[in-house]
Amino acid sequence: MTDTPDERGAELRELFFETSQELLQALNDESLKLEKNPGDEEIVRSIRRTVHTLKGDSAACGLRELSELAHQFEDALSLEGAAAHAALAEISFAAADVFTGMIAAYHSGAPMPATAPLRKRIHELTAAPVKKTRRKKTPSESVEPPGKDWTSAEKLAVAEAQASGSGLYEVVVKIDPHCAMPIAARQLIQNAISATGKVLVVRPEAKSTAAAKHVEFILASVQSKEQIAAKCHIPTIVGDIHINLIQAPPSGNAAAKEPVPSTKPASPTPASESSPSETAQGNASPTSASAVESRAPVPEPAAQGAAENILRVEAGRIDNVLNLVGELIIGKSMLQQALNEFGKRYPKELLRGRFADAMAFQARVLNDLQRSVMKIRMVPVEQLFRRFPRIVRDVARQLGREVDLELSGQDTDLDKGILDAIAEPLTHLVRNAVSHGIESAEGRRAQGKPPRGKIRLHAYHQGNQVVVEISDDGRGIDAQKIRAKALELGMTTAEEAARLTESETLEFIFRPGFSTAEQVTEISGRGVGMDVVQSVLQRLKATIHVETRLGQGTTFRLKLPLTLAIIKALMFWVEKRLYAIPLNSVSQIARTRESEVHQVDNYEVLQLRNQVLPLLRLGRPCLPDADRQSSKLFVLVITVGERKYGLIVDSLEGEEELVIKALDDQTFSTDLVNGASILGDGKVVLILNLPAVVEHVTRRRPEQGSINFGLLLN
Repeated sequence: MTDTPDERGAELRELFFETSQELLQALNDESLKLEKNPGDEEIVRSIRRTVHTLKGDSAACGLRELSELAHQFEDALSLEGAAAHAALAEISFAAADVFTGMIAAYHSGAPMPATAPLRKRIHELTAAPVKKTRRKKTPSESVEPPGKDWTSAEKLAVAEAQASGSGLYEVVVKIDPHCAMPIAARQLIQNAISATGKVLVVRPEAKSTAAAKHVEFILASVQSKEQIAAKCHIPTIVGDIHINLIQAPPSGNAAAKEPVPSTKPASPTPASESSPSETAQGNASPTSASAVESRAPVPEPAAQGAAENILRVEAGRIDNVLNLVGELIIGKSMLQQALNEFGKRYPKELLRGRFADAMAFQARVLNDLQRSVMKIRMVPVEQLFRRFPRIVRDVARQLGREVDLELSGQDTDLDKGILDAIAEPLTHLVRNAVSHGIESAEGRRAQGKPPRGKIRLHAYHQGNQVVVEISDDGRGIDAQKIRAKALELGMTTAEEAARLTESETLEFIFRPGFSTAEQVTEISGRGVGMDVVQSVLQRLKATIHVETRLGQGTTFRLKLPLTLAIIKALMFWVEKRLYAIPLNSVSQIARTRESEVHQVDNYEVLQLRNQVLPLLRLGRPCLPDADRQSSKLFVLVITVGERKYGLIVDSLEGEEELVIKALDDQTFSTDLVNGASILGDGKVVLILNLPAVVEHVTRRRPEQGSINFGLLLN
């Protein structure tokens, strides 16, 4: 059953919404380069190629307003001398912002952003008294077919193809008059023909009336006319195909120069996964993630075949595969449990060894499958880091400061879900580094610092975690000022404040409503943002640590798990309930007696290897006081952030690889639990959120007595 035109159009739009983010990010990156190198014509050409791709892709999806505005900007960039315009970088930034708002409005159905200011600035660019001289044509451009209105970039691309000896074709494809979506059909035709070579020129423009009837290409390809014609046949979309040879391929396998009439292929040939003419300029297209369909075997260049090995897959599909792998791991645990019981019941059964071998083989294959799926979900943090140069630039200009951003470790891989989740916290931290950390140029000179401040984003692997550091060389954080502000806001008492260490004092900046800004601005001062950072990181089972030196700078260090789907866990019992915590959080397991637990300021501590360890008692002792002193305790030494705690539990269950299942708010209304898992024998184990547990227990006042952890989960 074939999809309806509406379904195909909706799928094309969703694909465009996804891939357009790459184009917008490229536009921001190129605008930043142009701001640092004004007048660089190569950068302007790169911006024009990006806008051209955005224009073509949006036109193929029927997004007329966006396509027309992009076309207007592209025309302005095509003028000779446009690169010399003083405000070109600013106009390019404004265009990126407006394009972003328009795409978001298309996606959500919200009202369109105002485009009149941008149109006015583009008009000023086109009306500027710049010299509009045309460069001399090279002899290689003299082969330009009559009636072709090519841009200078297209002429240059044709000249380069001729100089390299590539085969050149003029391809004219007529669109089937009965096609219900001629704009989308044009895009599919571009996809198909780009699979045969490099598209250099596309005419007519997508917005013209002739675009619904036919489309013409100048194609550089090593394939023959018959191969190109076979590739371009798309049933119900393509009518006739005419191909003229302009320059023979180096292999000499081209057919005669007469036009090739259309013929019906033996099997349908869909749109290729490669992008249309814009791909020749090095930009992504929304068609780059098209579904894979059956196709006739046609010889293709090696480079083109290599490009088709790359697929764009929706993250939700990978999540479904990962969930199935998780179910297989649960099934493996169930089989292992059954095998253990079988061995106990029939210790001399010969089949037991064969069962054990089969289980071991299955476990190895399952582990390889799990690792392979997890690697698919891993993406470089560069995808997130790329947005921050623009953010730093905008905030610094708004505050009148000079700031450089240094990026390192962009190749560090992280789970796609975690990467998306930390985007907002990292944005808050970077904006705060500019607004709170970096001083003005005059203030830095007075302290003997260079006038330009520096912010550094660094990512690296540490064990089975990823560490992301945000550091600046600014004023640092004044712990005394933080303590005074906390007293003023009533977040602590004078007695408690006097006992706080510097690390504990700095934790106030993550409290809701806390801010040291003297006035509220668009950037900071409302006391929101840092508490969002803390809450998001706790939800991700991540931690944040602050290091600061007054007058020298501050570093925020985020420690993130590689993945949230499957963890190695240590399981234990508390008040006849089974719980689990990540195994990498446990540094050691100790046995002690109740008599060795001491009270300091009504808090329980344990002296372990010449170190005083704060204790967290998750349950209430069930023994009488006389028997408690001699009873033995299990203490799990855990690390949360940069601090160590002792977790008192009743007994240990063992280690297990657990598949985390999320729990909705109706099941548990507490943040103390991250999720649950099912063991092989059917038991349900709750997975604790250690940062939230530590915060809950440590904030509990001594007079409230020990915590009844079980009641919190009911």
